[in-house]
Amino acid sequence: MRIQEIRLRRQPQGRVAASDFELADVTLPVLGPGDVLVRNAWMSVDPYMRLLMTGQEGFVPQKRPGDVMDGAAIGLVERSKHPDFPVGTAVRSMFGWRSHFVASGGALAAVDDRGAPLSWHLGLLGLTGVTAWLGIERVLRPRTGETILVSGAAGAVGSIAVQLARRRGVRVLATCSSAEKARWLLETTGVHAALNYREETVEGFLNREAPDGLDCYFDNVGGDLLDRTLPHMKAYGRVGLCGAMAQYETGDYRRGPVNFFAAIERSLTLTGFNAFLLSGDDNAEIVRELNSLARDGRIQAHETVVEGLQNAGKAFSELFDRGNPGKVVIKI
Repeated sequence: MRIQEIRLRRQPQGRVAASDFELADVTLPVLGPGDVLVRNAWMSVDPYMRLLMTGQEGFVPQKRPGDVMDGAAIGLVERSKHPDFPVGTAVRSMFGWRSHFVASGGALAAVDDRGAPLSWHLGLLGLTGVTAWLGIERVLRPRTGETILVSGAAGAVGSIAVQLARRRGVRVLATCSSAEKARWLLETTGVHAALNYREETVEGFLNREAPDGLDCYFDNVGGDLLDRTLPHMKAYGRVGLCGAMAQYETGDYRRGPVNFFAAIERSLTLTGFNAFLLSGDDNAEIVRELNSLARDGRIQAHETVVEGLQNAGKAFSELFDRGNPGKVVIKI
Protein backbone atom coordinates (compact mmCIF):
# COMPACT_ATOMS: atom_id res chain seq x y z
CA MET A 1 0.00 0.00 0.00
CA ARG A 2 1.43 3.40 -1.03
CA ILE A 3 1.06 6.20 1.49
CA GLN A 4 2.47 9.69 2.08
CA GLU A 5 4.74 10.92 4.85
CA ILE A 6 6.63 14.11 5.63
CA ARG A 7 10.40 14.00 6.09
CA LEU A 8 12.93 16.52 7.27
CA ARG A 9 14.53 17.78 4.08
CA ARG A 10 17.31 19.78 5.71
CA GLN A 11 18.39 20.89 9.17
CA PRO A 12 16.79 24.30 9.82
CA GLN A 13 19.19 27.16 10.40
CA GLY A 14 17.55 29.67 12.71
CA ARG A 15 13.92 30.22 11.72
CA VAL A 16 12.29 26.99 10.54
CA ALA A 17 10.61 27.16 7.10
CA ALA A 18 8.09 25.06 5.17
CA SER A 19 10.87 24.31 2.65
CA ASP A 20 12.78 22.41 5.38
CA PHE A 21 10.27 19.55 4.89
CA GLU A 22 9.31 17.34 1.96
CA LEU A 23 6.43 15.03 1.12
CA ALA A 24 7.38 11.47 0.14
CA ASP A 25 5.54 8.40 -1.14
CA VAL A 26 6.40 5.11 0.57
CA THR A 27 5.13 1.53 0.69
CA LEU A 28 3.79 0.20 3.97
CA PRO A 29 4.87 -3.20 5.27
CA VAL A 30 2.53 -6.18 5.48
CA LEU A 31 0.73 -6.54 8.82
CA GLY A 32 2.19 -9.07 11.21
CA PRO A 33 0.59 -10.65 14.28
CA GLY A 34 -0.62 -7.93 16.66
CA ASP A 35 -0.27 -5.19 14.04
CA VAL A 36 -2.85 -2.66 12.88
CA LEU A 37 -3.13 -0.38 9.86
CA VAL A 38 -4.24 3.13 10.84
CA ARG A 39 -5.40 5.98 8.61
CA ASN A 40 -4.54 9.23 10.34
CA ALA A 41 -7.40 11.70 10.46
CA TRP A 42 -5.76 14.46 12.52
CA MET A 43 -2.20 15.33 13.50
CA SER A 44 -0.65 17.88 15.80
CA VAL A 45 2.07 20.47 15.29
CA ASP A 46 3.64 21.73 18.52
CA PRO A 47 6.50 24.10 19.38
CA TYR A 48 8.47 21.36 21.18
CA MET A 49 8.95 19.63 17.80
CA ARG A 50 11.47 22.33 16.91
CA LEU A 51 13.77 20.70 19.48
CA LEU A 52 13.88 17.62 17.23
CA MET A 53 15.83 19.62 14.65
CA THR A 54 18.32 21.68 16.66
CA GLY A 55 21.23 19.25 16.37
CA GLN A 56 21.56 19.56 20.15
CA GLU A 57 21.12 16.14 21.73
CA GLY A 58 19.23 16.11 25.00
CA PHE A 59 15.53 16.46 25.74
CA VAL A 60 14.38 14.66 22.58
CA PRO A 61 16.17 12.43 20.00
CA GLN A 62 17.31 14.42 16.99
CA LYS A 63 15.89 14.15 13.47
CA ARG A 64 18.34 14.16 10.60
CA PRO A 65 17.67 15.03 6.94
CA GLY A 66 15.69 12.19 5.40
CA ASP A 67 14.08 11.13 8.68
CA VAL A 68 10.30 10.96 8.94
CA MET A 69 8.79 13.49 11.34
CA ASP A 70 6.80 12.21 14.32
CA GLY A 71 4.16 13.62 16.62
CA ALA A 72 0.77 13.08 18.16
CA ALA A 73 -1.99 11.95 15.82
CA ILE A 74 -5.53 10.58 15.93
CA GLY A 75 -6.53 7.96 13.39
CA LEU A 76 -8.94 5.16 12.59
CA VAL A 77 -8.04 1.49 12.35
CA GLU A 78 -8.59 0.20 8.78
CA ARG A 79 -7.10 -3.31 9.13
CA SER A 80 -6.28 -5.19 12.28
CA LYS A 81 -4.52 -8.27 13.57
CA HIS A 82 -4.92 -7.18 17.18
CA PRO A 83 -7.98 -8.19 19.23
CA ASP A 84 -8.09 -4.92 21.18
CA PHE A 85 -8.25 -2.72 18.07
CA PRO A 86 -11.03 -3.82 15.71
CA VAL A 87 -11.58 -2.01 12.44
CA GLY A 88 -13.10 1.44 13.03
CA THR A 89 -11.44 2.03 16.43
CA ALA A 90 -10.21 5.58 16.97
CA VAL A 91 -6.65 5.56 18.27
CA ARG A 92 -4.04 8.02 19.49
CA SER A 93 -0.41 7.52 18.48
CA MET A 94 2.90 9.32 18.07
CA PHE A 95 2.97 8.46 14.36
CA GLY A 96 1.87 11.80 13.01
CA TRP A 97 3.16 13.46 9.80
CA ARG A 98 1.90 10.40 7.87
CA SER A 99 -1.30 9.60 6.02
CA HIS A 100 -1.23 5.96 7.23
CA PHE A 101 1.02 3.70 9.25
CA VAL A 102 1.40 0.10 10.43
CA ALA A 103 2.29 -0.42 14.07
CA SER A 104 1.95 -2.88 16.91
CA GLY A 105 -1.14 -2.43 19.02
CA GLY A 106 1.15 -1.80 21.96
CA ALA A 107 2.11 1.56 20.44
CA LEU A 108 -1.51 2.77 20.33
CA ALA A 109 -4.18 3.95 22.75
CA ALA A 110 -7.88 3.80 21.99
CA VAL A 111 -9.77 7.07 22.41
CA ASP A 112 -13.45 7.69 23.07
CA ASP A 113 -14.86 9.11 19.84
CA ARG A 114 -18.35 9.70 21.26
CA GLY A 115 -17.98 12.49 23.81
CA ALA A 116 -15.88 15.07 21.94
CA PRO A 117 -14.50 15.82 18.47
CA LEU A 118 -11.52 13.62 17.64
CA SER A 119 -9.25 16.63 17.18
CA TRP A 120 -9.77 17.60 20.83
CA HIS A 121 -7.66 14.59 21.81
CA LEU A 122 -4.68 16.49 20.39
CA GLY A 123 -5.56 19.76 22.11
CA LEU A 124 -7.85 20.30 25.06
CA LEU A 125 -7.99 16.57 25.88
CA GLY A 126 -4.41 15.88 24.82
CA LEU A 127 -0.92 17.01 25.78
CA THR A 128 -1.91 20.65 25.34
CA GLY A 129 -4.72 20.64 27.88
CA VAL A 130 -2.89 18.39 30.31
CA THR A 131 0.12 20.72 30.27
CA ALA A 132 -2.05 23.78 30.96
CA TRP A 133 -3.84 21.96 33.78
CA LEU A 134 -0.58 20.82 35.33
CA GLY A 135 0.84 24.33 35.33
CA ILE A 136 -2.23 26.07 36.76
CA GLU A 137 -3.76 23.48 39.08
CA ARG A 138 -0.65 21.76 40.47
CA VAL A 139 2.32 24.07 40.06
CA LEU A 140 1.13 27.68 40.40
CA ARG A 141 -2.25 27.20 42.10
CA PRO A 142 -3.22 30.89 41.87
CA ARG A 143 -5.58 32.06 44.60
CA THR A 144 -8.55 34.42 44.51
CA GLY A 145 -7.42 38.01 44.28
CA GLU A 146 -3.95 37.25 42.92
CA THR A 147 -2.53 38.37 39.57
CA ILE A 148 -1.04 35.97 37.03
CA LEU A 149 0.76 36.58 33.74
CA VAL A 150 0.62 33.93 30.99
CA SER A 151 3.09 34.34 28.12
CA GLY A 152 2.31 32.94 24.69
CA ALA A 153 -1.29 33.14 25.86
CA ALA A 154 -2.93 32.87 22.44
CA GLY A 155 -1.19 29.57 21.72
CA ALA A 156 -2.36 26.03 22.34
CA VAL A 157 -1.30 25.73 26.00
CA GLY A 158 -1.66 29.40 26.88
CA SER A 159 -5.25 29.72 25.65
CA ILE A 160 -6.30 26.92 28.02
CA ALA A 161 -4.12 28.12 30.90
CA VAL A 162 -5.75 31.57 30.93
CA GLN A 163 -9.20 29.99 31.11
CA LEU A 164 -8.21 27.71 33.98
CA ALA A 165 -6.67 30.66 35.80
CA ARG A 166 -9.84 32.75 35.42
CA ARG A 167 -11.85 29.94 37.02
CA ARG A 168 -9.76 30.40 40.16
CA GLY A 169 -10.83 34.02 40.57
CA VAL A 170 -7.56 35.71 39.68
CA ARG A 171 -6.67 38.70 37.52
CA VAL A 172 -5.27 37.24 34.28
CA LEU A 173 -2.75 39.13 32.16
CA ALA A 174 -1.48 37.80 28.85
CA THR A 175 1.26 38.33 26.28
CA CYS A 176 1.05 37.58 22.56
CA SER A 177 2.66 38.51 19.26
CA SER A 178 0.06 40.59 17.41
CA ALA A 179 -2.77 43.06 17.85
CA GLU A 180 -5.15 40.50 16.35
CA LYS A 181 -4.22 37.92 18.97
CA ALA A 182 -4.57 40.49 21.74
CA ARG A 183 -8.10 41.28 20.61
CA TRP A 184 -8.86 37.57 20.32
CA LEU A 185 -7.66 36.95 23.88
CA LEU A 186 -9.75 39.78 25.29
CA GLU A 187 -12.90 38.88 23.38
CA THR A 188 -12.68 35.08 23.42
CA THR A 189 -10.86 33.95 26.54
CA GLY A 190 -11.76 36.86 28.80
CA VAL A 191 -8.28 37.84 29.98
CA HIS A 192 -8.23 41.14 31.82
CA ALA A 193 -5.46 42.71 29.73
CA ALA A 194 -3.28 41.56 26.83
CA LEU A 195 0.16 42.75 25.72
CA ASN A 196 1.26 42.69 22.08
CA TYR A 197 4.98 42.61 22.79
CA ARG A 198 5.78 43.85 19.27
CA GLU A 199 4.15 47.19 20.08
CA GLU A 200 4.72 47.73 23.83
CA THR A 201 7.37 46.75 26.34
CA VAL A 202 6.58 44.24 29.03
CA GLU A 203 7.86 46.76 31.60
CA GLY A 204 5.33 49.38 30.53
CA PHE A 205 2.53 46.83 30.42
CA LEU A 206 3.23 45.41 33.88
CA ASN A 207 3.79 48.80 35.46
CA ARG A 208 0.31 49.74 34.28
CA GLU A 209 -1.59 46.47 34.77
CA ALA A 210 0.20 45.03 37.81
CA PRO A 211 1.77 47.99 39.65
CA ASP A 212 2.03 45.95 42.87
CA GLY A 213 3.68 43.02 41.08
CA LEU A 214 2.77 39.53 39.89
CA ASP A 215 1.93 36.64 42.17
CA CYS A 216 2.31 34.02 39.42
CA TYR A 217 3.93 33.74 36.00
CA PHE A 218 3.09 30.88 33.59
CA ASP A 219 6.03 30.99 31.18
CA ASN A 220 5.77 29.45 27.71
CA VAL A 221 8.41 31.68 26.13
CA GLY A 222 11.62 31.91 28.18
CA GLY A 223 14.42 34.10 26.90
CA ASP A 224 14.29 37.88 27.15
CA LEU A 225 10.65 37.93 28.27
CA LEU A 226 11.41 35.77 31.30
CA ASP A 227 14.38 37.96 32.24
CA ARG A 228 12.29 41.12 32.00
CA THR A 229 9.34 39.66 33.92
CA LEU A 230 11.24 38.37 36.98
CA PRO A 231 11.78 41.88 38.45
CA HIS A 232 8.00 42.39 38.39
CA MET A 233 7.29 39.39 40.61
CA LYS A 234 6.15 39.96 44.18
CA ALA A 235 8.19 38.56 47.04
CA TYR A 236 7.55 34.80 47.32
CA GLY A 237 6.01 34.76 43.83
CA ARG A 238 5.69 31.51 41.85
CA VAL A 239 6.97 30.94 38.33
CA GLY A 240 5.89 27.90 36.32
CA LEU A 241 8.43 27.06 33.60
CA CYS A 242 6.46 25.34 30.85
CA GLY A 243 8.53 26.09 27.76
CA ALA A 244 11.15 28.36 26.22
CA MET A 245 9.79 28.87 22.72
CA ALA A 246 11.84 32.02 22.15
CA GLN A 247 15.03 29.94 22.55
CA TYR A 248 14.20 26.92 20.37
CA GLU A 249 15.71 28.48 17.24
CA THR A 250 18.89 29.74 18.91
CA GLY A 251 22.30 28.15 19.24
CA ASP A 252 21.59 27.01 22.80
CA TYR A 253 17.96 26.46 23.74
CA ARG A 254 19.05 25.31 27.22
CA ARG A 255 20.48 28.61 28.43
CA GLY A 256 19.02 29.88 31.69
CA PRO A 257 17.70 33.32 32.63
CA VAL A 258 20.30 36.09 32.69
CA ASN A 259 18.41 37.86 35.46
CA PHE A 260 18.56 34.87 37.77
CA PHE A 261 19.43 36.96 40.83
CA ALA A 262 15.90 38.37 40.80
CA ALA A 263 14.75 34.92 41.97
CA ILE A 264 17.08 35.19 44.97
CA GLU A 265 16.27 38.74 46.04
CA ARG A 266 12.51 38.11 45.80
CA SER A 267 12.55 34.57 47.25
CA LEU A 268 10.80 33.29 44.14
CA THR A 269 9.88 29.69 43.48
CA LEU A 270 10.72 28.57 39.93
CA THR A 271 9.23 25.20 39.05
CA GLY A 272 9.71 23.39 35.78
CA PHE A 273 7.04 20.93 34.69
CA ASN A 274 6.73 18.39 31.90
CA ALA A 275 3.47 16.58 31.14
CA PHE A 276 5.39 13.82 29.34
CA LEU A 277 6.50 12.59 32.78
CA LEU A 278 2.98 11.98 34.12
CA SER A 279 1.81 8.42 34.68
CA GLY A 280 -0.93 7.06 32.46
CA ASP A 281 -3.43 7.06 35.31
CA ASP A 282 -2.56 10.64 36.30
CA ASN A 283 -2.90 11.80 32.71
CA ALA A 284 -6.28 10.07 32.36
CA GLU A 285 -7.56 11.72 35.55
CA ILE A 286 -6.65 15.18 34.25
CA VAL A 287 -8.27 14.47 30.87
CA ARG A 288 -11.50 13.42 32.60
CA GLU A 289 -11.57 16.69 34.54
CA LEU A 290 -10.92 18.75 31.41
CA ASN A 291 -13.64 16.87 29.54
CA SER A 292 -16.09 17.60 32.34
CA LEU A 293 -15.24 21.31 32.26
CA ALA A 294 -15.67 21.40 28.48
CA ARG A 295 -19.02 19.59 28.55
CA ASP A 296 -20.34 22.10 31.08
CA GLY A 297 -19.08 25.03 29.02
CA ARG A 298 -16.69 26.17 31.75
CA ILE A 299 -13.74 26.11 29.33
CA GLN A 300 -13.62 26.24 25.54
CA ALA A 301 -11.49 24.36 23.03
CA HIS A 302 -10.02 26.80 20.50
CA GLU A 303 -8.60 25.35 17.29
CA THR A 304 -7.09 26.48 14.02
CA VAL A 305 -7.61 23.73 11.43
CA VAL A 306 -5.20 23.42 8.51
CA GLU A 307 -6.33 21.16 5.65
CA GLY A 308 -3.97 18.63 4.11
CA LEU A 309 -0.88 16.70 5.20
CA GLN A 310 1.14 18.59 2.57
CA ASN A 311 0.58 21.82 4.53
CA ALA A 312 1.90 20.52 7.85
CA GLY A 313 5.37 22.00 7.40
CA LYS A 314 3.96 25.43 6.64
CA ALA A 315 1.60 25.26 9.61
CA PHE A 316 4.47 24.21 11.88
CA SER A 317 6.77 27.01 10.73
CA GLU A 318 4.04 29.59 11.32
CA LEU A 319 3.96 28.67 15.02
CA PHE A 320 7.23 30.59 15.34
CA ASP A 321 6.03 33.67 13.53
CA ARG A 322 2.73 35.41 14.32
CA GLY A 323 0.91 32.09 14.06
CA ASN A 324 -2.76 31.34 14.62
CA PRO A 325 -4.79 31.37 17.84
CA GLY A 326 -5.52 28.23 19.83
CA LYS A 327 -4.39 24.72 19.04
CA VAL A 328 -3.19 24.17 15.45
CA VAL A 329 -4.26 20.78 14.08
CA ILE A 330 -3.82 19.29 10.63
CA LYS A 331 -6.84 17.61 9.06
CA ILE A 332 -5.46 14.82 6.89
